[in-house]
Amino acid sequence: MDGSAQPFQKIELYLDEDVDLALAVRLIGHGYNTVTTLGVGNLGNPDDKQLEYATHNGRAILTHNRRDFRRLYRECRHRTQHHCGVIVSVRINLDELERRMLN
Repeated sequence: MDGSAQPFQKIELYLDEDVDLALAVRLIGHGYNTVTTLGVGNLGNPDDKQLEYATHNGRAILTHNRRDFRRLYRECRHRTQHHCGVIVSVRINLDELERRMLN
């Protein structure tokens, strides 16, 4: 490497169906490449398929489904299976979730 700084690259996000669709609109407004389960036609798919979609498309998944996605995350680690990130959030108001995601 030549020591030059790399430009900051924003994470690409995939919002699980339990995340408010308005968050996607807000994040897109801030320049984040964000899609939703509804927007890509995956509404109702099982959690493992949601994570598979996110991984295949180079996206981190944001969900409120702590129990199932924590289990999926552990299973991926156990199998040393790659994914692009699992962001699990408690249910909080939209403004606060947006603030946290932007940080």
